[in-house]
Amino acid sequence: MAWCIGGFALFAATLELLGWILAAALLFWFVARGIGSRRPLFDISAALLLSSVIYLTFSVGLGLRLPSGVLGVI
Repeated sequence: MAWCIGGFALFAATLELLGWILAAALLFWFVARGIGSRRPLFDISAALLLSSVIYLTFSVGLGLRLPSGVLGVI
């Protein structure tokens, strides 16, 4: 449970700085770790893919703005 709560706290604290894609990927990884996953490379890969798809769906598909963070500067 601590992994999940810590992941959410980190997500809330870093959303503006890191942006949606990276912050949500970290949240996904923390929750996966919290529920017992032992495949960190697979988890972070799936997390980045899922958070990118969600970002594109909301930004392009629905026209809503999610924070882009450090990736928006590039």
